[in-house]
Amino acid sequence: MADKPAGDAVGASRRTYLTAAGGAAVTALAGCMGGTASGTDTLRVSVWSGTNETVFREVIKPMYEERTGNTLELSGNWQGILSKIRQSPADDPPFDVTVGVGRTNYRGQQDDLWVPVDYDDLSNAGGIKSNLRQYQMAESGVPVAYGAHAYVYNENSAAWTPESWSDLQSDAAENVALPSDFWLKLFMMAALLRDDEPMADEVYDPQYMDALFDTVEGLPVSTFYQGTQQLWTALGEGLADVGHYFFAYGLRKARDTDEYPIGVTVPDPTTGYIDYYQIVRGASDEAMATEFIDFMLDPEVQSAYAAEFNLGFSHEETTHPSTTADALPIANDDLDQIAFQNFAGVAEFSGDMSDRFRAFVQDN
Repeated sequence: MADKPAGDAVGASRRTYLTAAGGAAVTALAGCMGGTASGTDTLRVSVWSGTNETVFREVIKPMYEERTGNTLELSGNWQGILSKIRQSPADDPPFDVTVGVGRTNYRGQQDDLWVPVDYDDLSNAGGIKSNLRQYQMAESGVPVAYGAHAYVYNENSAAWTPESWSDLQSDAAENVALPSDFWLKLFMMAALLRDDEPMADEVYDPQYMDALFDTVEGLPVSTFYQGTQQLWTALGEGLADVGHYFFAYGLRKARDTDEYPIGVTVPDPTTGYIDYYQIVRGASDEAMATEFIDFMLDPEVQSAYAAEFNLGFSHEETTHPSTTADALPIANDDLDQIAFQNFAGVAEFSGDMSDRFRAFVQDN
């Protein structure tokens, strides 16, 4: 994997054009880290599939197993995490710990799928940035990482180079690819465009929904893509000039593909999401699951993770590579520059909005 600097101080420009990604090769940290968990048991953990799963297998799994003597059994999932748990016996879930964003975390809370987290049991909890603990979802899931939404574009063919989200409304903007998977992700960006409320707070008030639909409808959209491959195909074949995507995943695609050069730009401010880790009800060993989450908060572990994948991480002492620190807010006091999804604030009307959004995408 390509090498990257080991991390710069936060405060550099966060609006950058990037055509390469990756991180430093993982150093042999596991043997010198120490830890509290030990044994020969197996812990089953569900993580995001694709790049995130690869990083877990190459970085997190060996560090955890060397430290504890336990075996980490990984499952990669983008969809179906909640349905797999719901369909399993209450005392025999398919995994012990799972990652989840606000939506999956909140819905799992409502179905009592999680063992409420006790932060007093986490030796590294004191280092978590407070701006990542402010949401209801942190009551049952522990914030470990966060990501930002960004522009991605084909540098060979893009007729315009975006910087801010407001550039979508400029005369130069054309042929935009927008995601169709989740209305809140897209409408938070539209809320930043409207700027009627601080950051993207419009999305939490149903009175703004008509205006947000109008904002999206007024953008020069060439395609609403379903699934990541549709986005890359659209950019590669000239069906779209730029797309709305994830910063870390966009950088990894830019690093790993030779089909065409991919640029990645994080607008300032932007929108984003938090990766929570929660213990599944009926987990085979709650103590071991708790220790794993504490392991994921260890700044050495997070620094190794950050070196390979350009997410932001929750512990104040984590070291981020310069590629991440130049593009994302890192310090706790700067995190208000990312409008994080707070699904608890839209849960009451999200079902209706999802139905309306699906019909909207089909008509456009």
